[in-house]
Amino acid sequence: MDNSQSPADHIQELVELRRGWSDEEVLAELKAMSVLPDEDDPAWTEEGTWRDQANLFVALADITAERRLRPAILLLLERACFGDPGEMMRGLRHSLEAIVNPDWDYLVEICIAAARLPQRGARLWAIEELGVLRDKRALPVLEEALRDETPEIQSAAERSIQMIQRAG
Repeated sequence: MDNSQSPADHIQELVELRRGWSDEEVLAELKAMSVLPDEDDPAWTEEGTWRDQANLFVALADITAERRLRPAILLLLERACFGDPGEMMRGLRHSLEAIVNPDWDYLVEICIAAARLPQRGARLWAIEELGVLRDKRALPVLEEALRDETPEIQSAAERSIQMIQRAG
């Protein structure tokens, strides 16, 4: 990424560079990624964090969605940022949903499992997705999350429970 290239163009370039890769190579790169820094981490003030980590994460989410690579769902959640720097994480749900569409039951099961992972980002985004999916099977894990040590996760669980209850 040069300085004149927008983040969207850089992400697209990263996707295009991987088009010829096998599914196994794409998944291996995702597995090799570290967890994105928390939103309040000073690393986000460095251009390299955006270029080398955030843009790559979004590109891998995009390409795994295109290819509908189910093993990528948990890998993406495990590496998700706690928080939403630059509002980059809110699009994650669209990639997760594209991978499974229309098999929502599969995504519910993965998100239930991810809601119990040690990574706060995984828990946060899995809990957010469970609210969108509005599946009552998620209620026990969401009720557990109300007691999470992290207030943002507690709030996300409360919102998701309300979304499920409103859906009937």
